[in-house]
Amino acid sequence: MEDAVEAALAGIGGAKPDAVLVAASAALGNRALSELVARVADGVDCEAWLGASAEGLLLADQEIVGLPGFAVAALSGIRAELFSCENLAGREAEAGEEIADQLSALPEAGDRLIVFVDSLRLALGPLAGSLGRVAGPGQAMGFGASEIPGGAPQIWGAGDFVEAGCSGLWIRAPRPPEIVVTNGSRALGEEMEISRVRGHWVLGLDGGPALPRLCEAAGTRVPSALTAGTLARLREPGAANTPGSGVVRNLTGIDPEREGFAVPVVPVEGDRLCFVRMDSVAAREDLGIRLAALDPEPASLGLYFSCRSRGQALFQHAGLESGYLARALGSAPLLGMMGAFQLAPNPLGGAPLVHTHSGVFARFAC
Repeated sequence: MEDAVEAALAGIGGAKPDAVLVAASAALGNRALSELVARVADGVDCEAWLGASAEGLLLADQEIVGLPGFAVAALSGIRAELFSCENLAGREAEAGEEIADQLSALPEAGDRLIVFVDSLRLALGPLAGSLGRVAGPGQAMGFGASEIPGGAPQIWGAGDFVEAGCSGLWIRAPRPPEIVVTNGSRALGEEMEISRVRGHWVLGLDGGPALPRLCEAAGTRVPSALTAGTLARLREPGAANTPGSGVVRNLTGIDPEREGFAVPVVPVEGDRLCFVRMDSVAAREDLGIRLAALDPEPASLGLYFSCRSRGQALFQHAGLESGYLARALGSAPLLGMMGAFQLAPNPLGGAPLVHTHSGVFARFAC
């Protein structure tokens, strides 16, 4: 463990770190994780450090999924402050006020909030809205921490574990880190307008019953033959094909009588919907396009929040996804964490979007 801390500090030239991020695989278990946090706390001279349990880790030279592992990354030459909110279940909308009270100033344009969230016990809609309000003209990104086997997700800030809440860093850098979203889905037909909803159920698309449109996209006439591989991508009106504006969701139910299907979020009439499937070729193409658009300035760190459905499961080769990211970073380190969901800025403004089946990448050049 001490070697990992020393390597992270060596990556910033031995300077005193202004921020430290620790990623630990859930497979470590509670006991090893507690020991890791304590030993990192002893070895790091920095108040602004946080970490979380992840389903898997993506590093420049390896992909660790389902196995014990951890990684440490450090940043210098920035301004960073830690915030934490505990026991947020039922009061997620209050998180923004709590965070604002802990910061020395309100975020400005170019500032970034990096947030680790309990993925099991919090309502994400109100929490995302609250994070958007405190971020203001800045941008928020983050991920949903993964549960430890037999236990809850683990999040900690400056060595203190955070129960049923979130923890994060407010970062102000001379060069604001760029944030891009990559998605590995391939469209099954055109986008349609959601024309009728009831709760979580989409009942109408483009003025007609929704279920026949789903069956047509999936290539079947029998609703019972639909597979879990067919997903829905939702997008706000006016977003067109703006990168990062669509969120992919699993289908959570089929109702042949009402000719509809359910999604895990409450759909809104007027939003756009397209059926998609995850696709390794589309994922490679999209990842390459997003990385090619980044500033070519030398990087100091790459931070990547990915879905547990990606990595080798999607790209069919362990290390392929992290290899793309590593090439975009040059000699700079990569810290990637797989979790239940990803938070990324909404290109249309407002609250950050909650993504699944996606990757959110921040490139720091401090």
